[in-house]
Amino acid sequence: MTLHEVLRAARERLVAGGIAPDEAAIDVELYARTILGWDAARLLIERAASTPPALEPCFSQWVARRAEREPSAYIVGHREFWGLDYLVSPSVLIPRPESELIVEEALARLRNTEAPRLADIGTGSGCLGLSIAHDLPGARVVATDISREALAVARTNAVRLDVADRVAFLQTSYLDGVAGPPFDAIVANPPYVKDTDKPAISRQVIAYEPHVALFGGNDGLRGVRGVLDAGKSRLRRGGWLIVEFGLGQDDEIRELVGAYPMYRLENIKEDLQGIPRTAVVQRTIAP
Repeated sequence: MTLHEVLRAARERLVAGGIAPDEAAIDVELYARTILGWDAARLLIERAASTPPALEPCFSQWVARRAEREPSAYIVGHREFWGLDYLVSPSVLIPRPESELIVEEALARLRNTEAPRLADIGTGSGCLGLSIAHDLPGARVVATDISREALAVARTNAVRLDVADRVAFLQTSYLDGVAGPPFDAIVANPPYVKDTDKPAISRQVIAYEPHVALFGGNDGLRGVRGVLDAGKSRLRRGGWLIVEFGLGQDDEIRELVGAYPMYRLENIKEDLQGIPRTAVVQRTIAP
C-alpha cells in the first residue's frame, strides 16, 4: 500500500468513530510525521510512495487510541504553546491556545520590571510560567502544583527550554508555604468548570484529562477564589494577577474581584473567538 492509502484508511477509521474529518486528517498526518521524523513537506512528497516500514506498528496503535477519543497531545506526548514545544502527559492539562492570553498580558506588564518575580499557581505542564521565563531572561518563577506527577512534567519542560535555573517548583496548594518577597505578578489557569457540567464535557476531555485541573466546585469559581486569596499576602502593591476563567463567568468574575478591596479589575480580555477569557487584576493596596 502507498502511504496515501494508509493515511486515508486511518482517516476514515477516525471519522467512522465520530471524529470530524478535518480533525481526523490533521491527526493522522501528525502521527505519521512524528513517527517518521518528517516535516509536512516531506510527507506530501512521499505520499505516493510505498509505506515506510518504520511507520508500523506504532501508527496503527496511535490511530486505535485516537479512535477511543484519547487526545492527540497525550498520544504523541507533546503540544505546542506560545511557539514552544511542551511535553505533556495525562498528569497535566493539555495547553490550550486561549491560555496564551495569560502569557501575553503578563509579558506586557513585566517587560520593564527589572528581574521580575512571578508565581505560576497550578503550573501543570509549566506552559504559563516557563513561557514567560523563556521570553524574560531576567524573570524568576515559583511554580506550584498539588500534583507530584505534574511537577515532574513541568521540571522536564523547564530543562528542555533552558530555564530550569530560574524556576523553583513546589508541591503545595496555591502559594501555601511559599517564602520570599512579594511577587510582581501571579498567573494561573485554575480549574473553572462547574461540577454540575460534567455530563456536558466531551468524552475525550472527561475520560483523559485530570479532573483536579478541570472542575472548580458548584459554581466553577473555587480555584479563582483561591488564587485571589493567595494574592492577598503574596502580591506586591502595583503587582498583577492574571487569571483565566470559563465561558459565561465574566460577570461573576467582576463581582468576585470587586469584593476584594485590595484589587482593581483593569480589564477582561477576550480570546480569538470573542469569548471573555482572562481577568487582568492589579493590586492597589500594600499587603
